[in-house]
Amino acid sequence: MNDGKLIRALRRGQRGALDRVIAGYSGYAASVARSVLGSAASREDLEEIVSDVFVALWRTADRLDETRPLKSYLAAIARNAAIDRLRRQRPEELLPADDLLAADDAEGPEAQALRREQAETLRRLLLGMAADDREIFVRFYYYRQTVREIASVMERNESTVKARLARGRARLRDKLTKEVDGYADP
Repeated sequence: MNDGKLIRALRRGQRGALDRVIAGYSGYAASVARSVLGSAASREDLEEIVSDVFVALWRTADRLDETRPLKSYLAAIARNAAIDRLRRQRPEELLPADDLLAADDAEGPEAQALRREQAETLRRLLLGMAADDREIFVRFYYYRQTVREIASVMERNESTVKARLARGRARLRDKLTKEVDGYADP
């Protein structure tokens, strides 16, 4: 059964359709969640997230567009569920651990040290942002969510998300410029 037919069956509330979606896409939903959670993913966490993905799909079936592939819906739901899991595990810090500005193994020691210093500066500046602004920044730049996805998950207006991104970029640019100037003038 193709995605359009499955979506129509889901919208009609046919449980057999949900069973077919689960059978066909559980592995995909798990791999999306695993890509977000990384090493923080336990088997139990992945199973719970995958279950949550299909419950959310069932609950929102009436809003699905049959012209879009199911994978796009499942990927968005799984990514958001995994990010929410990360946030619950580390509510004070949504930032990724060591790979904010990942060092390239081919770089020399000086370049790697500079990259680590830049990552630490960026982390510190991001942690200095208001929690909502930091979450928007991380969702947009690290997890590559769209403005629409961020607005939906955070229950904000899209224009609010765009404005917070613009203001946040300006603040980061100002702070980075001051720090660089501060380093240049001992």
